[in-house]
Amino acid sequence: MATSGKGATDGPSGNRRPRRPRRPRAPLRRCQNVSETFGVQDGLSASGLTGEQRRSIEEEGYVILPGVLSEEECDLLSRTVDEIWVDERLGETHSYEPGVRFVPNLLRYSTVFERCVAEPRVLEAVRAVLGPGIRLNRILGRRSDPGHGNQPLHDLKRRRGRPFTKANTIWCLDAFTEVNGATRLIPGSHLSGEPFLSRCEDPLRAHPDERLALAPRGSVVVHNSHLLHGGTLNRSDAPRRSIHTAYTTPEVPPHWGWDDLPPAVRRVLKPRTAELMGVPAH
Repeated sequence: MATSGKGATDGPSGNRRPRRPRRPRAPLRRCQNVSETFGVQDGLSASGLTGEQRRSIEEEGYVILPGVLSEEECDLLSRTVDEIWVDERLGETHSYEPGVRFVPNLLRYSTVFERCVAEPRVLEAVRAVLGPGIRLNRILGRRSDPGHGNQPLHDLKRRRGRPFTKANTIWCLDAFTEVNGATRLIPGSHLSGEPFLSRCEDPLRAHPDERLALAPRGSVVVHNSHLLHGGTLNRSDAPRRSIHTAYTTPEVPPHWGWDDLPPAVRRVLKPRTAELMGVPAH
């Protein structure tokens, strides 16, 4: 819909109509720390990767870590992402895919999303891909509504083989199932893409070697970004919600600059989060 002057838009008849006012924001509630909400310390847990999980991330290019988030955490994170989408009117500026809600740079709005940044098991899997030095590159919310969410396989042109420079994590705020648009992955394609690309007739269609990342609610899917992957169509009657973070090696610049985070957020960032972002701790 075209814009027609500041503070107004054109309706179907061409008449100007005023924008609806923004809903009042609640920054203090949003900026509450996850440790205050759930009584955890830095969102940490003690258990590390098993030998099979480490083999999976190294050889197949992905691993599914179950039980990272509780039901209560999934509820809070889902609700907060949905509130941001509405309050910030992101549908007017961030509708990149039909039927998909995309909320960028979640840490700009609340430190509750620190829960999805510094989980030790997740970082151990990320370091199995990238090595010991890592930086948070981006964090975003994604909601695929029924009938939407299908993506072509990507990234087709990314270099394959070691050393790797980027790893992705998908925090499953809803279960990832065969019918609600679970991410598809092509195991081993991070090491050598040629045999898989030669069988890719159409990036939007199913690939003969793909697997669905089927995961219970509260799981985290960690995958090598050099792996061929993409979302699938949500054929269920409910949205599928997730939070996505990406990590890179330190020399790669962040997707969004972290220096413009609001002071209310910067003041309460945990040192561990600030270190992963590469910004000074307050």
